[in-house]
Formats: sequence, C-alpha cells, structure tokens
Amino acid sequence: MTQAMDGPPAPDEARILSHLKGGEEIFSTMGAERDAISGDEWVGGAGALVTDGEWVWPVHLVHYLSRHDITLHSDFLEHVRKSEYRAPVVSGERAREIMAELFPKRPSPWG
Repeated sequence: MTQAMDGPPAPDEARILSHLKGGEEIFSTMGAERDAISGDEWVGGAGALVTDGEWVWPVHLVHYLSRHDITLHSDFLEHVRKSEYRAPVVSGERAREIMAELFPKRPSPWG
C-alpha cells in the first residue's frame, strides 16, 4: 500500500472522491480492517466492492484517498475525469455481469 503514496494529492481530489462515493456497491460485507498505512483506526466495509460499470474498486478506497492522498492509476483517473466525476447508474444486469467476471462459477466439489 505504501507504494501508492508517491505523490501529492490530485488538485481535483474532492471531485474524484465524489465519483468513488457515487459508485454502485455490488458486493457488500460488514467487515472492518485496520488502516493498512497508519494502523491507527478501523476502516469499515472491508471487502465490499463498488463499480461505475467499467471499473471496480474496494469501498474503503475512499478512506485511503481522503486520509492518505494515495496515487490512483492514471487510466482510472482519466476515466473519472472523462465522466465529469459522475459515476453513472449501473443496471442490475451490468452489476451481475461484473460479479460473474470477478467471481466465475466453479463446479461444486460435492456434485
């Protein structure tokens, strides 16, 4: 995680956070984990996933960007900026497609 902390905050960080917060949660958990960088607080939503229909990110990415000014992948930032910082509504069908891509069905070992 510390490798992502190699630059100053983006000048449009607040708008990027808005996009991240506006994504559709497609996988929910009630988990929490210690902040991987500072270790001084618990971050809720550990394991939950969010999407804008193209990109998928962990819900706790909002915490790391706002608290530690981590550097995000340039392709993702380009995508967010092109979308004018608005995550579109993701249809239920698209959310299921993304989940199937992330977690393909495997044969059961019991049958």
